[in-house]
Amino acid sequence: MKKIFLITILLFAISFIAISQGNYQYFPSAGFKVKCGCKLAVNSVFTQVAKSQGINDIIGAYICAENENDPSTGVIVNINICDASKSFQAINSTYHDYFIKKSLEKYASILSQTGISYEYISFMGTTALEYNFDQNGVPTKAILFFKNQKSYMLQLATRNGLTTKFNALKTSFELL
Repeated sequence: MKKIFLITILLFAISFIAISQGNYQYFPSAGFKVKCGCKLAVNSVFTQVAKSQGINDIIGAYICAENENDPSTGVIVNINICDASKSFQAINSTYHDYFIKKSLEKYASILSQTGISYEYISFMGTTALEYNFDQNGVPTKAILFFKNQKSYMLQLATRNGLTTKFNALKTSFELL
């Protein structure tokens, strides 16, 4: 009887973990929800470094690691959101699309100068930059886009199944 109880508890715990991995994580203050295999936490290191470089418009910076003790299956997720409303307010609303286009072109130029390949794609009804690079020897994919006067950057690094895992992160990302 004790064995059946322990097996039942174990199965319940395993199913709870499996179900929770498929659930959305909500970040109302940053205005998004997303599914990923690890629990996102505030990335205070990124925020501190950005602020030391004069970047004070960060709405949210989040990071998590999955299987962090196994380099072959480990996954690192970063999501950064910045408030670009001051830039948008500084220009006539008829130039907002032009501002986004030029901002993406400037970012693409920086990527190109550092040898990082990129492509323009359509994401969430807007033009975005998707790019690949190695981060400390780990293959990484990222996307940068503007929506609702904010810039969003989603990034995933892993040595195993990069495209599949990144696409799952990207397609689960939703604005609130």
